[in-house]
Amino acid sequence: MSKEITVSQCIIQFLESKGIQCIAGVPGGTILPLYECLAASKIKHILARHEQGAGFIAQGIARSTENIGVVFVSSGPGVANLITAIADAERDSIPILIFSGQVPLSLKGTHAFQELDTESIVSTIVKKVYSIEDPNQIPLVLNEAYSLAFEGKKGPVWIDLPKDIQTKPISIPELSIGNRVFNNSQRLENLWNPNQNNFHTQTIENFCIEFADYLANAEFPLLYVGGGAKKEYKQLREFVKRYEIPAVTTLMGLGIFEKNDPMNLGMMGMHGTIAANEALGVCDLLIAIGVRFDDRAIGNKDTFCPKAKIIHIDIAANEIGKIKQPNLSIQKDIAEVLPYLLEERFVDKTVKKDLKNEGSFAQIERWKQIPEIHPAKDLILSLASSISKQDHYILTDVGQHQMWVAQYYPFSNPSQWITSGGQGTMGFGLPTSIGVSLANPKTPVYCFTGDGSIMMNLQELASLREQNLNVKIILMNNMHLGLVKQQQDLFYGNVYSGSQFHFHPNFSVLCEAFGIPYTLWEYEQNTEILETFFQSEGPAFVEIQIPSNWGVYPFVPGGKSNQEYILDLVKV
Repeated sequence: MSKEITVSQCIIQFLESKGIQCIAGVPGGTILPLYECLAASKIKHILARHEQGAGFIAQGIARSTENIGVVFVSSGPGVANLITAIADAERDSIPILIFSGQVPLSLKGTHAFQELDTESIVSTIVKKVYSIEDPNQIPLVLNEAYSLAFEGKKGPVWIDLPKDIQTKPISIPELSIGNRVFNNSQRLENLWNPNQNNFHTQTIENFCIEFADYLANAEFPLLYVGGGAKKEYKQLREFVKRYEIPAVTTLMGLGIFEKNDPMNLGMMGMHGTIAANEALGVCDLLIAIGVRFDDRAIGNKDTFCPKAKIIHIDIAANEIGKIKQPNLSIQKDIAEVLPYLLEERFVDKTVKKDLKNEGSFAQIERWKQIPEIHPAKDLILSLASSISKQDHYILTDVGQHQMWVAQYYPFSNPSQWITSGGQGTMGFGLPTSIGVSLANPKTPVYCFTGDGSIMMNLQELASLREQNLNVKIILMNNMHLGLVKQQQDLFYGNVYSGSQFHFHPNFSVLCEAFGIPYTLWEYEQNTEILETFFQSEGPAFVEIQIPSNWGVYPFVPGGKSNQEYILDLVKV
């Protein structure tokens, strides 16, 4: 027995079977058949005020849960407006499933109203794009697209649906409708060749034996950990404790190690700690886990870790050897490798040799004693003391405020910290916070933003108010594009071309227009005012006006080694 349903009904049933509770989107003519079926579903639709906002709302859901984010947009400008959010998801390995409308098949290629060649435009920012021309493809495409978003290095997958295809009937075995049909492991094509690289042939056991040999012969080993490893933070904390290896993290890896752990040297890279960046210059073994060796983290690749042999563990084969050639590597999820490395036989082989080089650890302590004197540190810590002591999320937009939060906020675990990493997208914070709060309605969400970033997706204050979510926005306002101005201070003779806002909105009046409580807090004031404000239910907006001459330091200029950092406004 078979049951006949439309393509749109099949898609909605599939999403229901995967536990999707919220879909963000903006409807338009070419995707209305899918929206008609969504109306009959229990899945909640979040009407964003801009497609980029919808993409980031979907990201917030995905970044804060184990599930995928889903977004619906129409063709043409809907697709174009969504691209920034999906490029951001691709770079940070966030699983998103995108359904876009398209003009009917008979009009494709005719420059019809709101037509774009979606497949050509988005193919470089997703793991795969499917342009549907046969309605009977849909069940298998849905299976494959969903699996692909999670397989290996996670990321977005795009399905482009001509309007007429959405209403076409397809036959599905009646007993298979629901979970069973969508757990089909059949694929449209063999996308992964298990012999495409030699990492597959290396067993974990053999890797760990070689790993132990490298570690036993190292005098100053250093762990370099990124966002690809954050789900295994408890095992990584145990690894550092048992092996007595100091660790540095990327921006995306913050929270993997407790801030006060003596083995945690802090964030590395352009705005990293002195201890972290100096340790990279002297270590003789670098153990890289879940990292891309990106330029903001490693500085000049030719002078990065000049004395070190490199071990690289990563789930993605194309990341291994892309920037720095390792001496030893394995393409595996760190969750598969860590249990082996924590076995006594490997720990004993290295620790018994007394890895703890007293001179190296004494040097680390000297680096840590270099004072971090910056007014932003006191400000961030004051804000942290006012924030709920219960579980909460900290999000940022992109800019100076992002780096100050990264440098000084005392994260308790990595899942609490959500920011835009690889793309560094201004406008990320507000809509992503909405998605996080939708997926975690009982958990407070705090979004740090700047006066440049908040304006990029300001319209989503309407979505925030409409959903009445427990999101507190903390605006650090210096009337400038702060990081741009900082570089102009350092390298462009204080010529502030395009970095200063000569008109600024009244955020108090803006918040009143959106129906969101607002307060202006002077950072010298008592934090009790903030504590009371943060305890209120629903959205709230705090503005903090700060001087425009505050910079983010240490600062490693582009193209320099991590040890060539600037500590103040001295030209280089």
